[in-house]
Amino acid sequence: MKKASKGQVFSADFLVGVIVVLFILTTVQVYHSRVIDDINEEERLIFQEALASRTDTLLLFEGEPENWDSESVKVLGFSTGTPNELNETKLEEYFSMEDEEAEDLLGFYGREFFLSVENEEGEVLTSGDVEFSRGDRNWEHAEDIYTVERKVSLGNRKGNANLRLVVW
Repeated sequence: MKKASKGQVFSADFLVGVIVVLFILTTVQVYHSRVIDDINEEERLIFQEALASRTDTLLLFEGEPENWDSESVKVLGFSTGTPNELNETKLEEYFSMEDEEAEDLLGFYGREFFLSVENEEGEVLTSGDVEFSRGDRNWEHAEDIYTVERKVSLGNRKGNANLRLVVW
């Protein structure tokens, strides 16, 4: 006569196996999280560098053609030819353009942005009835905010100003 044997669900081998599997799953999850964090940080750094480079182009390059206006501009640049000195006529032209055309020239497709030229107190500068700002000023609650601010001068005006570019 055969004796019926009872199965032991929680044998030592089973418990060791469960512990090993849980350890491996935990290790894989931690590794995956760290890799994703590293990738996200790398993307942030790349975009911040691209934003700084775009700002350099605006400040150091006169644009194309050199004396562009809203009808002839191919590449945007605000410089007078002197580093960090902005051409007020070019600023007036840019900030007077239609929104879609101005956004295309700046080149931040699919992202919100705010571009302005401000005095040292943070007030947006104007020329006649043209305010030197474009875009959405409500970025406080946005995620992934990138900001570049540069000291600039406007040839005809006294004092320094700041060019601010915020992208999210």
